[in-house]
Amino acid sequence: MLPYRDRWRDKLGTFLEAIYLLGGYARLKIATRFSAEAAAVCGKTCVAVLLSHNRPQNMPLLVEAALRNRFVARVIVSNSNPEVRMRDWITSKDPRLVITDEATRTQPGHRLVLAKQTGAEYILSIDDDIFLAPAQWKSLFEFLLADEQCPHGIVGDVYCPEMESSNGLLFNHVSGRDMEVDVLTGVYAFTGEHLRRVFELAARIGVSNLSQLRNGEDILLSFSGTTRPHIHEVKPALLCASGCLPGIALWKSDDGFWDERIRVFKKVRDASVAMETLPETPKLTG
Repeated sequence: MLPYRDRWRDKLGTFLEAIYLLGGYARLKIATRFSAEAAAVCGKTCVAVLLSHNRPQNMPLLVEAALRNRFVARVIVSNSNPEVRMRDWITSKDPRLVITDEATRTQPGHRLVLAKQTGAEYILSIDDDIFLAPAQWKSLFEFLLADEQCPHGIVGDVYCPEMESSNGLLFNHVSGRDMEVDVLTGVYAFTGEHLRRVFELAARIGVSNLSQLRNGEDILLSFSGTTRPHIHEVKPALLCASGCLPGIALWKSDDGFWDERIRVFKKVRDASVAMETLPETPKLTG
C-alpha cells in the first residue's frame, strides 16, 4: 500500500516506514492476543459498529481487538463492497459478531443507521484505517461514560473561519491532545441520545437517507451533544498506510471533498443553532 518512490532517499524512507508499520502491527497483535478481557465498565456495555469499504484486509484485526473486551456486547460489521464476501476475511465464530454483506454499496453515514437499529445506549465506531488496542477501546468507552454530554474521540478538526478569505484550509486537524473540537474524525464514542439528535439534524438539512451520506455523517454526529465534541490524548496503536491514497481514501479521491464538507458543516451548524433556540412546547396541566 506504500507509494512507489524513485530516489534512493525516498526508497530508504519507504523501507523505514515499512519496518515501522510491521513493528506496529506485531505490537498490536501481541496486545490484542494477550490483553486482559475487560468486563462491563461501571456495569455498562456497548455495541461496536465497523464499516468496510475498500480495506477488507483490515477488518480481522479491528474485530479481534473489539471482541477482546467483554463490555462490547455486539460487534456489527457492514461490508459495502459487493465484490467482497466479508466471511472470506473474518473467521471469528464469536456469537457477538454480526456480519452483513450489503446488497448495494452504502456510504459512511450507514454507521449511524446501523447504530440506531441496535437500540443500544452506547456505541463505539472507528474507521477501517485506524487500529486501537483493546485497552484503548476501553479508554474510549470510559471517556464517554465519564461525560455523556457529547461524543468523544481521539482525532478531530477545529473550524478556522479566518482562513476563508485567504483560500486556506478551513479545518485545522488535531490529535494527541485533550481538548474540545468542532468535528470528530475517524473514531467515535456516542450515545443513543446523540443518535436521536443526529436524525433530527439530518431531517433539518434535508438528508432523508443517511445510508447514502458519503461526506458529513461525522459532522452531524459532532453537533449531536449539548457541548462540543471532545478528543483525548490517545495515540492509535496503528494507522493503515492506505489512509492517504487516492482511490482508497475518500478525501483523496474527490477534488470537491473539502468544498462539500464546508457546505455541510455550515448547514449542520446553522440547523443546530436553530434547534437550540426553538421554544419549548408548553406542558398541559390540570
